[in-house]
Amino acid sequence: MDVEQWTWAGQERLAGFCLTFVQNREPAAVAAALGADSLTLMTLAEADQAYPISRPGALLRLGAFGNWVFCFEDRAPIANRPLAITRLSQGTRMLQVTKSGDGMVIVRDVVDGRKAEMFEPGGAVYVDGPLRPRIAALPPANSRIVAALAVVGDEVGANLDRATLDGLLATALSTLKEPAGQR
Repeated sequence: MDVEQWTWAGQERLAGFCLTFVQNREPAAVAAALGADSLTLMTLAEADQAYPISRPGALLRLGAFGNWVFCFEDRAPIANRPLAITRLSQGTRMLQVTKSGDGMVIVRDVVDGRKAEMFEPGGAVYVDGPLRPRIAALPPANSRIVAALAVVGDEVGANLDRATLDGLLATALSTLKEPAGQR
């Protein structure tokens, strides 16, 4: 497990973000589940120009590691909302790490719409499972977000560095709105 690969998440300018991994799906299917109808290959700089932060919506940046697709959102994430979680995990497994603007970290493992595990590293446990003790076993020098990403990344076989996130990825803007009462 390469913990160092994930240090960008603890040092980053990002106040919050959501990183979702979905097994046995194509990037277009993940984007569609999140309300985006088309993907364009872009660098982060090109995406920021095409979809300025002043434009409402969630910027989806997608790629793949083996049989897992990742979706990274660092503005107005939607993949961590209940309807999106149900759509993304339908018939498959979804692993997700969310860091909120206030620094709270949530790890989710959802299989076919059912929470297999959900917890805050070093904090509340909503549904316990095997990822939590793996994160807790990492040296305390690692931040909660870095530890969570390292373990989830190890689980899916992904080492996602900042250069990959800044580079050429399938990109879309989603303005998906959940029905009232679904948040």
